[in-house]
Amino acid sequence: MGTASSREVDQAYYTAMAANDEFGVVIRSGAYIDHELIKLIEMTVPNPRALKNVPLDYAGRCALAVALGLDERFQAPLSALGKIRNKLAHRPEAALTSEDTNNLYKALSAEERKVMHERFAQITKDRGEKGRFNDLAPFDRFVLMSVILRSALVAARRGIERDRSSAGQ
Repeated sequence: MGTASSREVDQAYYTAMAANDEFGVVIRSGAYIDHELIKLIEMTVPNPRALKNVPLDYAGRCALAVALGLDERFQAPLSALGKIRNKLAHRPEAALTSEDTNNLYKALSAEERKVMHERFAQITKDRGEKGRFNDLAPFDRFVLMSVILRSALVAARRGIERDRSSAGQ
């Protein structure tokens, strides 16, 4: 994800999420969300280069991001997403299940669930369709929740960027 612009990264993310490859989407979703966590952490520590010597796994980065100011409501869904990603990454026969997506849904805060339902309602309305989020296949529910979770992390990071630029940092 190197030196690509935010817009290019966003476009690559949405392209990845539109794929029909369950394994690839789950793994890539986790990678993009981890990338956002790393960027958020690097923005909030005084010496981000020093982090290269700190052995942090995904769970450690989630905890550190919360310790550095990321709203605690993200801890549970980030953890749930990490468990899903690990299950698929380490067990080739594994598949995304309704239980996985239900656990991710339960981990979301009421605010994220509300945003997700609003976005889903808008999408179906724009398409002239009717439907309920809960009627979606587990894969489609996972994709929508992943997009909402990543969007919340991007918004948190951009909020930090705005605060810094308005403070003259």
